[in-house]
Parts: sequence; structure tokens; C-alpha cells
Amino acid sequence: MARVATPLGSHGVLHTSDIDAARESIAASLAPHSLWVRRGGDGFMALHNAATLERISLHYIDYHAEVEVATERLDFCLVQIPLNGLTTVQAGASLVSVGPRSAAVTSPGEAVRMRYSAGNPRLLVQVATDLLRERIALAAESGVVVPRWSGRSFDLRSGVGRTWRSLVGLVVADLERDDGMNGSPLTARSLQLALIDGLVAALASPHAPGTDVSASEQLVRRAARLIEDHCAEPLRTLDIAEAVGVSIRTLQAGFRTHLRTTPMAHLRRARLHRVRESLVDGSATSVAEAAHRWGVSHLGRLSGDYRAEFGESPSETIQRLG
Repeated sequence: MARVATPLGSHGVLHTSDIDAARESIAASLAPHSLWVRRGGDGFMALHNAATLERISLHYIDYHAEVEVATERLDFCLVQIPLNGLTTVQAGASLVSVGPRSAAVTSPGEAVRMRYSAGNPRLLVQVATDLLRERIALAAESGVVVPRWSGRSFDLRSGVGRTWRSLVGLVVADLERDDGMNGSPLTARSLQLALIDGLVAALASPHAPGTDVSASEQLVRRAARLIEDHCAEPLRTLDIAEAVGVSIRTLQAGFRTHLRTTPMAHLRRARLHRVRESLVDGSATSVAEAAHRWGVSHLGRLSGDYRAEFGESPSETIQRLG
């Protein structure tokens, strides 16, 4: 088969510049919803590809323009993986924004409002509610606890999230093949269960109540919370190590082992998220104000790190929400 230009390209459903046609078609595959195009609708072009594995479906959607989508309820779990740009999801009282390094998850039964930046193609994994609950219950028998997941995000750069993202890519690639594993009912079901069980693992609490947690991991958790709670302050690695009562070398080794990062990288990421929250909720009216509030002194570096994390610059966030 010839190489396709977009994920699931051989499973095309829709390609149109007609907003009403796009809304009706995507509603038929996912859920009834309202669709608004922001900034006059210039450049709107909806592209939708979709394929199904029993009770899971995978979608590729791109509106090209900046849009908002609202639905009164979803009857399934939906995982959204931006390939570029920024996806903002409000589910009930929860608000989460994700770029290409994270996935956003919504659960059934809640009103959901979503905003997609221009240039925000994304993969969506739609999971039947009853099947997901079956697999969560099965995981719970072995001590894996999944907290309420709606309006949450999880990291696709490390740990289980990274492996799960790779698995999504493998399944998408297999669905493009005429002779792929999806052609066999048995292997198609195995792919489906692997995707769901991987998602459960990505959403699960690191440890169920009552299970043993190593002293090293407890220390790292304490240090990470300290960083997140005090990220506006001029923290150094030495300050954090002294606060939790270990040497710098022990602290750094713990972060590498359990978080696959460093204390200072964790601090920078915590500040990025606080800056973004301040811009989104309007409590800061400029990038400089948000940066100063959260201890960021180098605006040039902030812009680059912010774009890498969220798929847009801080000024673009202000413009988009303005």
C-alpha cells in the first residue's frame, strides 16, 4: 500500500470546508456537539479519518482553523493526543491543556467543552465505557487503582505513558495495512485489550493504598511536592536536598530513577504550568507578569520551553484566549 499523508489516511471519512457538514459527520462518529470557528473561520478545513477495533475506535481529526467544540455528554471515554498545537478540555469543573507531549482524558456522562488551536491535528482513542470499566475492575484485583480520570492528562514522554503512546502508533500503522494484525478477529481483540490495559496503567495511581513504597520514592515525592508548592521561590538543588534531608547526589539519583528528570528540570516544568494557568485564567495580563510571579527570569528561554511543552508561545496563548 502506498504511504498515506496523514494517520489513518486510508480510512478517510470526511474532508470538507463546510462547517455544518463537518459537525454532522463527526457527530455521527462520536457524539452530537456544537462547533464554532473562531476568528472568522478563515482556513477552516475539516479532515476526519477513523477506524474501529471492536469496541475501540481511533480517529484523526484536524480542523486547520481555531475552533471550539461543546457537547452535553459523552457516552464513552475519550483520549485526545495532540500531534501539534494546543488542546484545551473542560470536563465538569476540571480544565486541562495538553500539547504533543501529553494526552487529555474525559470520562462518560459529563458536559465537555474543547478548544483546539489552529494547526492542531490530533489522534483520538474512543473506548466503550463498559469495556473500560471491566478492565479497570480486573486491574483492581491485582491492586492497581485508577482514580477518577475525567479532565485529567498524563505524560506521553516517559514511563507507561510513553509506551502506551508507542502502542497507539503501532496500532494506527497496523490499521493502514491490508495484511495487518487487525485483519484477524483474535489479534484485533488482543490489540484492543492491549490499548485499554495500557491506558488503565497510564491512568492508575502509582501505588494502591497500603502497598509498599520505597524510601527513595517517598523522598522524591516529598521533593517534587516541595518544588511544586514553592516553585515561585528561587530554589536551588541544594535547597531542595536540605529540605528533605539528603545529599544533592542522592536527590538527583532519586529523580533520575523515579521521574526520569532532574530537580531543576522539574522546577522549570512546574513554573511553566503555573505561568500557563495564570495566562489562561486571566490572573496575569502579560507574559512578563506571569513570568515574574512564578520566578522565571529569562523570557527568551521561557518562550522556547513553553512552546515545547504546550505547542504554542505564551503570547499566542494570550491572543487565543483574548
